[in-house]
Order: sequence, then structure tokens, then C-alpha cells
Amino acid sequence: MYRRWSHTALLGLVLGSAVACSTAAAAPDTPRPQQRTGSQTQDEPKPYADVITAHAQSDSGMFVVHWVGNRLYYEIPVDRLGEEMLLVSRVAKSASGVAYGGQKFGEQTVRWERARNRILLRITAHINVAADSLPIARAVESSNFEPIVESFAIAAYSEDSAAVVIEVTPLFESDIPVLGLSRSRRTAYGISSIGGFDSDRSYVSSARSYPRNIEVTNVLTYRASTPPTNSPTGTVSIEMNHSMILLPERPMQPRIRDDRVGYFSVTQNDYGLDVQRAVSRTYITRWRLEPSDTAAWLRGELVDPIKPIVYYIDPATPEKWRPYLKAGIEDWLPAFEEAGFKNAIIARDPPSPEEDPEFSPEDVRYSVIRYLASPVRNASGPHVHDPRTGEILESDINWYHNAMGLVRNWLFVHTAAVFPDARGVEFPDSVMGQGIRWISAHEVGHTIGLQHAHKTSSAYPVDSLRSASFTCAMGTAPSIMDYARHNYVAQPEDEGVCLWPQVGPYDKHAIRWGYRPILDAPSAEAERATLDQWVQERDDPIYRYGPSLPFDPSSLSESLGDDPVKAGEYGIANLKRIVPNLPDWTFEEFEDFGQLEELYNSALGQWGQYVRHVTAIVGGVYRTARTRDEDAPVYEVVPAERQRAAMAFLNEHVFTPPLWLLDEAILTRIEHAGAVERLRQRQVGAVNNILDPGRMQRLIEDEARHGDDAYGLGDMMEDLRGGLWTELATGRAIDTYRRNLQRGYLERMHWLMTEEPPTPSGFFASVTTRVDVSQSDIRAFVRGELTALRGQVERTLQRRLDRATRYHLQDVLVRIDHILDPD
Repeated sequence: MYRRWSHTALLGLVLGSAVACSTAAAAPDTPRPQQRTGSQTQDEPKPYADVITAHAQSDSGMFVVHWVGNRLYYEIPVDRLGEEMLLVSRVAKSASGVAYGGQKFGEQTVRWERARNRILLRITAHINVAADSLPIARAVESSNFEPIVESFAIAAYSEDSAAVVIEVTPLFESDIPVLGLSRSRRTAYGISSIGGFDSDRSYVSSARSYPRNIEVTNVLTYRASTPPTNSPTGTVSIEMNHSMILLPERPMQPRIRDDRVGYFSVTQNDYGLDVQRAVSRTYITRWRLEPSDTAAWLRGELVDPIKPIVYYIDPATPEKWRPYLKAGIEDWLPAFEEAGFKNAIIARDPPSPEEDPEFSPEDVRYSVIRYLASPVRNASGPHVHDPRTGEILESDINWYHNAMGLVRNWLFVHTAAVFPDARGVEFPDSVMGQGIRWISAHEVGHTIGLQHAHKTSSAYPVDSLRSASFTCAMGTAPSIMDYARHNYVAQPEDEGVCLWPQVGPYDKHAIRWGYRPILDAPSAEAERATLDQWVQERDDPIYRYGPSLPFDPSSLSESLGDDPVKAGEYGIANLKRIVPNLPDWTFEEFEDFGQLEELYNSALGQWGQYVRHVTAIVGGVYRTARTRDEDAPVYEVVPAERQRAAMAFLNEHVFTPPLWLLDEAILTRIEHAGAVERLRQRQVGAVNNILDPGRMQRLIEDEARHGDDAYGLGDMMEDLRGGLWTELATGRAIDTYRRNLQRGYLERMHWLMTEEPPTPSGFFASVTTRVDVSQSDIRAFVRGELTALRGQVERTLQRRLDRATRYHLQDVLVRIDHILDPD
């Protein structure tokens, strides 16, 4: 057993893990808490029948919930007091812009505890632990005190005294921070900490009890000065669903996380380990799968798990999409076979009321793909897990109806050049179904514990993605958890090539690593040698995990293949085929040009993705997660020749205006103006990205460490100046697009001379290259480049120039002089 340290940072975090036991009930001499709620007039319990009257509406389960008039009561068995439960708060309904259905607002471990004639609801945590048998456990326990969320008078005892009855209406009709809007949202919406909550417009709307969970829905209303929608009302109302879930009586043996395999995780600080420092232990989140026939499993046979993972399809799901959602679930069957299990993950239609009148998606015993009638273009795969061990207890995948809009836009801009069925605003059901299937499989991957695996796509050679035999066997990337959507590399002449993501070799490796039992290991620590061996046995790029990192061009979202330059050229070639056909391929009789505009903007966005992928190469560093026993580097600078190729790509496809994007047949139908400004924003954005201080510092460091073998900051800035100001050498007129771009370059150079980058926070603090610009080489190189540019401009002005070019270059000189000598 373990003792815990409490933790008070509650909102928005999944709390850490440890195997834990509950503390004893309060001693008889515990001081009686002060009376705090108006609905409770005294502390002395009343007879049961006086509280839970004959008119009560009751529902039995984990404990009985009673409605008496407009008051909600819990009848909590005494043997449930002290048990740990998970309290999960999610959005049920909200106005547009406030939140979306299914979004988690809070998750904490709680327990009900008795103190004389009162019941306390306390927050517990599993951040810091120590085994009960160790002396340090006393320090862990005595140094921390668990916060009390609310205190309730015991209204009555059950007739056999086996349960206490409390009124919980105030818990759900008051402004309890852990059950409502977060501080950041309150600030954003202008909700005052005093008087912002409106109790008269807040109420409990439903309560149900199931064998292992209680579900309560309530409406919370706030007075807001800047609500995100319906601003004349000055109001934010949101319907919340609160799940209180029993934790397993027998905690599962956890599995220690490895950075080389991408799982969601929970973390604890274990002060009971025999080491001379505080050590964190991070456990992966996973379902409990145990072999039903251990002897057969040990013989190497595939066996059924004692309890398989079962997902039900929401009864609200349109019939024609159900087979595709179910197929996405069962696409994971081969991966679980790698772990030694057959029939480990099952998709089922919902039972009819006659088959199971008690079935409900709210019941924690059932995991459901919920079909939500919502304009949100998304799907999400959250799960609820035991914070002590990482065991996944339940998952509800949120499938928003308008996720099909995402499928349509992605498939169109990725594949319409090679796939006739993608040329239209509506796809055949079989095509849309295939898109639903792979997104279903991706979200199921999250619900079984897997994170996004963005590094895997860089394992496939770009030209292999043009091969029918390769793509149909291997998919677009080694993992469906990568954001490797559809095959945008394939060209029209590539017959039979496959276009879809699929559960791939990395996924099978990850499921084997996370789920295969190690039966002879008595503890999580004892598993580590075997787990390490499983990783090292598959030291191949297709099995490598990596999150999306801004400095690593091999670990980017939305990318395909091992060479972003080559993949981007193939992708742009396809966009050049798609854009001119957009008016025809988006035609709908009697409709306006809304679909043309939407898909044109999607094409622009896809071009921007290719630019982003290539830009990451410049100043790029490859990261490969490794442990100390591997004789290989974790960080490797991208070779200089690849960085030069990336700059050449940017000069050709970005800084040379991509006028093919400005199709008159499209622009004259969707806007009165905006094309010049749109292109300026995208081109200047690319310049700003290249001239990112962190990127520039990495170039400086590479040259400092590797000398002439490096692609240094001076090399990059010279190539950039040469690409942006080619007219100074050729004598050509400078057109509108290039003039805008060149002024954007000068403004960025001015910013580099006068500003420091903002301090990153959160995730970005760990992946951003820090640099003190004023004390680095950056400003010296900026000054040198501007001085060289001024000389080029002065010489060019001695030629005969058109008026716009001359005015522009005269303005350039003024701007450069102001940057170099602002006084």
C-alpha cells in the first residue's frame, strides 16, 4: 500500500498515479465543521422517511440517488466512505465558442469522508507516494492535508444504518470552481469572481446511478461582460456532466513509460525508492488485458482476454456509417494479436431496449462512439483512467457529424488530382465511409492509450509512396497515429497506388510493447529489462516514436515521406492540377460559390503545409529518443546540403510569387478584393518563419561546432537575400507581390534589430531554442545583410527603372537607413 501527498492544482490536469489506500474515517473528537449551506438548517439527522418521502424518485446503483421535489440526495453506503473515486467534469452542451460537447473541464480523485454528523467531499491525489511499510510514509502523509471541496450535514440514516443520506443540490447549484468554468475562461469571458455566478439561473437537470458510477447533469449560468457568443445577453450558460466513478478494488500492475514508444501517461514522485534523490515514475495508460488461458498463452497461442475492450455504436449514429465506424475499431485486432490476444477489441451495435433496458452511454461499464449532431469539425478520443496505475476504465469517442467536412476537404486537396471520386463537394458513400473508417481507427488509437506518432511518416522513402504494391501493403505512414492523412505524393501516372492511412507496423509494435503481459515480472520495475529489449529488437525508423517538434523536420504533423522537399514538389504539382479545376469540381446546380471558396482556401492551406515542412529543414535538428545503453546520438543536425535544397525550394515556390494560386475564374467568383493581401501574408509569414531567432541561433551553433561543414547563419541569410532581391541583379521590374514581400523582409529585419522573442510557456518552453538576440551574432549579421543590400539598391537606382520600382527602391533605402541609424 501507499500513502499520498495531496495536490491542489486541480483544473485541466490528469493527476498522477500510485497504488493507494484510503485513510481512516475521522476520529470521534474531530471538531464539527461550521454550518455553511442555507438548505441545511441543522446538523442533527432526521428519520429516513421524513427526508426520503414517499414521493421521492429514486435510482439505485453505486449508491442510491433520490429526487425529493427539486432537491437531490445521495444515499451513500457506509462501506463506500473512504473509497477513492474519479470525478470527471465534461461539457454536455454549450453555445458556440464557449466549448464543445464532450470537452473535459476537470478530472480529480475524490472520496467521501465522515466527520461526526457531516460528510466531507475531499480531493485526493497520487502525485507523491511512498509505501506504507516505509518510515517516510509518515512524512508523506503528515506534511500534506487534502482540500475539502464541500461539507454536507447528514440528513438521515438508512433504516438499517448501513448508509448516510446527504443533500447534494448545493454542490451542483453553487459556484464550485472544480466543477465549473476555469479561471482562464472566466477571465476571457469577463466573469467576475464576485457576483459573476448566477444561482437563480443554475440548476441540476438530471441524476442517474449505475453500478460503478453516478452521472449528474447541471446547468451553470454566469454574468459575463464579454461572452463569446450572444453578447447582448451578457450571459454564459453551459450544461455540464459530472461522472463519479469507482476505482478498481484491485489496482492493475502499472507499466513504466518509455520515451521511445508513444503512450499517454500519469506521473508520480515515489519517495519510497531506495535512491538518493526524488524519482518520478511515469506509467502508461492502457486497458487491463489478461489472458483467459495462461497455459495456452505461454505456449505462444493467441487467447481471448478475460475482459475484451468493447465499443458500442451510439444509437443516434446513421445506419450507413455504422459499418465504417465498427471497421475502424476492429482494424486494431491484428495489433493486439502482436500482444498475444485474439478478439481483444470488439465493435458492437447498441442493444435494443428489449435486449437491455438498462443500457446507457452514461454507464461507465460501456464505452461508446457517440454521434453528436454538431457543426464542430472534429472527432476526439478521450479516456478515463485510474490515476494510481494508468488503467483505462472507460472511453467515449466523440464523433461530430461535421467531421465528414474535414474528411471531404482533406481528401479533395490531397488526392483529387489522381482520384476522380474525390472531385466534388459530395463523395460516394463508399469513399466517405473509408474516410470515416480511418478517422475512427485513429481516435480508437487514442482511447487505447496511444499518442500522436508524428515521426513515423519520415521512415518511408518519398518515391515509395508512388508505388501501388508498397502503399497498399504499408499505408501512407507506419502509424495511423501520425497525421499522415492521404497520399498527396502520388501522381496521375501512378496506377493503382493506395491513398489511405492504416494501422501500420509502428502501431503493432506499440500495442505489443504496451499490452503484452510479462507474467514473470512481479512489479513494474521488474518489467523494464524486457520492455527495453522489445524496443531495441526493432531499431528501425518505422518503429520510432516522436511527437511533433518545431525544430525536427522528421517529426512534423501533416507530412509524408523522408524528404519534405521532394514530397512538397509532388504535392505542389498536384495542387497546380487541382486549382484550375476547382470551378468545375465544386459545381452545384442552383448553389452559390461557398463550396468553391472553402475548397480554394483548403488548397491554399495545403500549400502552406508544404512550405512549413520544408522551412523546418533550415536550422533543423533530428531527434531520436534513446536510452543510455544505446550507442547513438539523440540529436543530429540536418546535413548542410539538405538545408541548401530547402532554401532553394522556398526561393522557387514561395518567394517567387506562386501566381498559379491566383486563378481568375475563382477570384472573380468569391471576392471583390483580397488576393494581393492574402499572398502577402503567406509570403511574409514564410520570411518571418525563416528569420525566427531560435532557428538563427541553431544555425550559429552548428557553425560554431562544425565549422565549414555547417550551413551557417551567413549562408542562410545570403541565400535568402539572393532569393528575395533577384531583380537587383537581373534588372527586371519589381512587381506588386515582390514589393510587398521585400517590405515584409525589411520589417522583420527591423524587428530583429530592436526586439527580443517572447518567453515561451507550457509545451513550447521545452521545444523552443532560447537566445538573447542582443548578445548573439544575429544583429551583426542583420546589419551586415542590410549594408550589403543598401549597396545593391544604390547601384540599381542608377539604372533606368519603371516608376513603381524606383519609388519602391527609394523607400527601401529610407527604411534601411532608419533600421541602421534610427536616430
